[in-house]
Amino acid sequence: MKVVRLHGELDARSARATGLRPIRSTDRGPQVVEIDLGKVTYLSPDGCGALFATLRAARARNTRVVVTHADERARSVLDQAGIARVPAAQPGSDS
Repeated sequence: MKVVRLHGELDARSARATGLRPIRSTDRGPQVVEIDLGKVTYLSPDGCGALFATLRAARARNTRVVVTHADERARSVLDQAGIARVPAAQPGSDS
């Protein structure tokens, strides 16, 4: 398993640069990539674009993505963006 710990704000401005890190982690072919949102202070709907890109890259490599340590506000944004309903991603706060 590969763990990617994001921190700070994940919004339209930072999503492009931040999104590259989780995508690169799928290039090495782990079976599971954990995206730890425990230190993300703000997650916008635009910031979820980086997570969608990671999901697409992971799916192409048969890699599962697990989103962990998302606070209540981040889980709400993930749910509104549809990530909570994507089978490859399993958002949670205590994994």
